[in-house]
Amino acid sequence: MTPNLPLTRRTIPIGNDTFILDSVDDEDALLAHAESATHFPFGLMLWESAIALALHLTQNPALAAGKSVLELGAGLGLTGVVAASLGATVTQTDHDQTALDACARTAALNGITNITRPPGDWHAWTDPSRYDLILGADIAYDAENHAALLAIFDHALAPGGRILLTDPHRENLPPFIAAARTAGWSVTRTNTTVPDLKAPTNPRPIALLDLHRS
Repeated sequence: MTPNLPLTRRTIPIGNDTFILDSVDDEDALLAHAESATHFPFGLMLWESAIALALHLTQNPALAAGKSVLELGAGLGLTGVVAASLGATVTQTDHDQTALDACARTAALNGITNITRPPGDWHAWTDPSRYDLILGADIAYDAENHAALLAIFDHALAPGGRILLTDPHRENLPPFIAAARTAGWSVTRTNTTVPDLKAPTNPRPIALLDLHRS
């Protein structure tokens, strides 16, 4: 974790458990750091989409138990840590080493060890492995990444596997869904809510996508 960024320790209730993580909540400090960073470090913040995806896993533990799981754009790593706690063997990827360091910190804080963390550039994907389950929280925000993500799905999903994504209804979600369906994916979209991190009494709408081959 970049040492000059202030961290806030959070205890996040997920199902019947709680998970600990350190996030950067000072957006001004993050913006200042971003001026010298190759990529904007979105992953150092906690996002409601990650909480929603983690909750879905705990509500449906068979999705993760005993499965090989790939987390794309892992950020702080909450979703992958929850999957690992349910018995999955998890690979967390991110293009930013700082985010991978944050993932390792989250795993250590929660006593989770069954996770590997190779770098993962969506536009230069090199991992030959196939996974039973692919997870991604808020990864469809940039339309320029859609084709690369769909290519990774083709390469990385094992036969009979599924992909679970969450998104806070960003404007690029509908074109992503359309592109996925055009590419031959069956996409089921459901809606849920989680507490808004900045105003916990307010619900934050989140879309959950379940993708598999038609």
